[in-house]
Amino acid sequence: MYKELTTKIRKALREQWFYHIIVGMIFLVYVAIVVIGNGIFLDDVVKILGFLFLLTGIGNLIYSFSGIGEKEFHWGEIFFWGILESFSGFLLLSNKLLIAERNLIEEVSLAIEKVTATRVELQGYIVIFYIGTFLTFRGISHIVTKIYEPEGITHNKTLIVIKRVLILDGFVDFIFGIAVTLSMYLAQGIFYYILLIYILITSILTITFGLASKYSLKIEKLEEEKEIKEANN
Repeated sequence: MYKELTTKIRKALREQWFYHIIVGMIFLVYVAIVVIGNGIFLDDVVKILGFLFLLTGIGNLIYSFSGIGEKEFHWGEIFFWGILESFSGFLLLSNKLLIAERNLIEEVSLAIEKVTATRVELQGYIVIFYIGTFLTFRGISHIVTKIYEPEGITHNKTLIVIKRVLILDGFVDFIFGIAVTLSMYLAQGIFYYILLIYILITSILTITFGLASKYSLKIEKLEEEKEIKEANN
């Protein structure tokens, strides 16, 4: 009874593939508005990234529950990153990092002023450092856990497609994580454009992930129907 119930729950959750497609489309629209509007809303790119982290985090939490109990599905890893993504999205949207950054800058500036009697204007990089570090380590996690899997795990064709999307997403995260971190030493505008390009690529990958999930669900239904027919015969 419990096994049948959990199977039904996993199937119901897996059918939420359209969530990823809708999320991807929303952020593609944002990128299009910025490009067509000649940079309009570009200054809000950090908060938009926060929305992206929050929504993809929720999507990963939903998707992780659909694979509980399946050996070839790393639901624990997806669940962990879903929580971390949602938390990161909340941090960026709530401006808590910016508040902490301002307080730190004021304290450091005052300390230097007392010692040197010189007023020092500093610029903090906590937000940039956090985003860069987060993307870098998430990318490494996706790459390592998907490429170097334990022996004995065999994927069907649909899971192989999803696995490749996640590996590609890992490389994208890693590359842009490094780029974001390096942008601390460049002009601020470059940081904004790096995030914009990242949102564009991630939106496309999110839509691809949703379509792959839909395809996976379709194949599973066909295989179940085939098994039922063979059992009846």
